[in-house]
Amino acid sequence: MLRLAALAPLIAACSSPATPAGAVTPGALSGRLVFLAEDPGGAEAAIVAMRPDGSGRVELLRGSGIYPAAIDRAGTTLAVIAVDEAEGHQERVQLFALGDGPLAAPLWQSLPGAQVRNPSFSPDGRFLVFESSAASFRDIYRLELPAGPLLRLTDNEEGNYEPVYAPDGRAIAFVSSRDGNAEVYRMNPDGGEPLRLTSFDLDDWGPQWAPDSQTIAFLSNREQIDRIFLMRPDGGDLRRLTKDRSAAPGDGAPLGTEPHETEPSFAPDGQAIVHGVRSGPKGTGLRVTPLPGAGGTGVALSDGEASDRNPVWSPDGAHLVFVRDQGGGELELYRIGRDGRDRVRLTERPGADWLPRWSSR
Repeated sequence: MLRLAALAPLIAACSSPATPAGAVTPGALSGRLVFLAEDPGGAEAAIVAMRPDGSGRVELLRGSGIYPAAIDRAGTTLAVIAVDEAEGHQERVQLFALGDGPLAAPLWQSLPGAQVRNPSFSPDGRFLVFESSAASFRDIYRLELPAGPLLRLTDNEEGNYEPVYAPDGRAIAFVSSRDGNAEVYRMNPDGGEPLRLTSFDLDDWGPQWAPDSQTIAFLSNREQIDRIFLMRPDGGDLRRLTKDRSAAPGDGAPLGTEPHETEPSFAPDGQAIVHGVRSGPKGTGLRVTPLPGAGGTGVALSDGEASDRNPVWSPDGAHLVFVRDQGGGELELYRIGRDGRDRVRLTERPGADWLPRWSSR
């Protein structure tokens, strides 16, 4: 079974689309958390659901090589990455109806491939996009739910990755190596000639849409370290999320000496981004940073003494849940207020609890 280090790049960016602000009473702990609960040693695991206060734990699906990847906005369909090692490494995307109890048989599953990853639902729940190597090095496909037809959106030898639907459903952002190094592109939901949004001789990846579909955040190592950048959907107004050298150890520090930034995710109100700040080989803190012009100040959710990751927003944006590495492979879920207060440990057991998704129901 694949462990965290190997699978984190596969699933870390998979999440349900942002829920519009005001969908629930502010501050209410609504919806459910869906996450992976590994047995000690990692031989088997269960996909589990529970309330955001840690109660009402229900096992949805048990097996080996199963990973929750995305939930549609309505909270009715769960996309799972299923890995089979019986005859070489094979991955599939499987779709399940998400109810109150154990999951039934899959509604649909993709053809297997060495890499079948990054599912993203359209905001209306009608379509799912994902990347697959089943018929090529890597291309992007769109499935009309619940079971087809399946449309191939890209056909490119160099590879296409990380598709994510815009919250208004009018575009898909993705990453491609078609012009050399990895760059961010945008295409229509039915494919067609894409628009290249970034152009640099180092890599850009991990696009994420703002809730109003007017801004894209992405990761780039163009400053010789991984940083979060922002741009318009046409590639214009390119800028960094954080100020120049803001985290550097002293004024005038050279490029490449700041902490890496990781896992950007827009708040449901579109005013801030939660992200990681890697302080060393093992330490990663979490921070909420306002967007330029949004006002307010950044909030440190954790100090980087431990390794915190996989942050997900509550539907109303008042809380976050994240994964803390307790050491020795013991990963646990915590909940914290957007203001950095009221941190609560939600899980405490042998084995790893990680890959949380916050479902709207």
